Amino acid sequence: MNWFLSDFNIRAWRFMKHYEFETAPSMTLIYGPPGVGKSSLLNFLNQQRKKEGSILIDSPSFSRQYAFAAQENNLPRFRQYYRSASLLLLDDLQCLAGKKQTIEEILFTYENIIQRGGKMVAVLETDVLNLNYLGDRLTSRLLSGIVIPINKPQGYELEGFVEEYSHRLLLSMDLAISEMIALRTESLTGAQKILHGFLNYAELHNDELSKQCFLSYWQEEVRKQSQEISPMNILQAASQVMGFTLEEIVGSTQKPSVNEARQLAIYAVRTLCNLSYPAIASYFNRRHSTIITAYKKMEEKLFQNQELLNRYQEIKNKFKDITKE
Repeated sequence: MNWFLSDFNIRAWRFMKHYEFETAPSMTLIYGPPGVGKSSLLNFLNQQRKKEGSILIDSPSFSRQYAFAAQENNLPRFRQYYRSASLLLLDDLQCLAGKKQTIEEILFTYENIIQRGGKMVAVLETDVLNLNYLGDRLTSRLLSGIVIPINKPQGYELEGFVEEYSHRLLLSMDLAISEMIALRTESLTGAQKILHGFLNYAELHNDELSKQCFLSYWQEEVRKQSQEISPMNILQAASQVMGFTLEEIVGSTQKPSVNEARQLAIYAVRTLCNLSYPAIASYFNRRHSTIITAYKKMEEKLFQNQELLNRYQEIKNKFKDITKE
């Protein structure tokens, strides 16, 4: 379990620590941004209730197992296993977007578990709770019990986390580094990643864990990050190539020229990063169905419009040293 506790996660932690099967609601939903310990809490609860028949699984694994069982004509066995759970712990609900059959299967799984007197706890990675993509019926079940948010940790909380974590690792480093790391991330996972990257950098350069060493490390990280094939880097490239600001491309304007630039940016993110449509939607503040439509429209346009195809190639060329033709 995530050992660092503060205001941003204390409510969810207390609920999990004192979870009593007999008095718990039929459904508990926990949601929050990435890297704040949601899965750790679910794992903790699973360890506490394993002897009583709890089952922990993430949504992508559930979906794959369901598809395989259907293909092998083995659905009765699959359903018997999950629907007989006393406590089903389901992680990464956000991965269900667009998977209508799996959503339907989870709905019936939940209803069977509840009829048998069981319970369910689900985790969703999101900053803002929006369950439209799960359908009305599953959404109503998910919201029927307790809903517990985990917020983004504040700067002082991230700083405290780095200090505690570095003490656990028995590190002797400049006191300013905890604050410097906290300023460069919004999650506990991100803080861990930066700290370990810094440790590797200092060891490679045989340097002390000093403020100056961290600044050198971060300068190198920024250089590397600017060359990565990432959604934000692709969006920046698309805005430069198409002649619009980043704010215009991800904004709400529906001017035909901006809309076309947005479609090309969506297409580029999808093809170069291979992200899911729901993941791409989060960068554009739109529904995943809108992203699918934009992608398909641009796919058709690229077959017909040489100028647009050249623009797309120009975006790709900005990452030519790290993309595969």
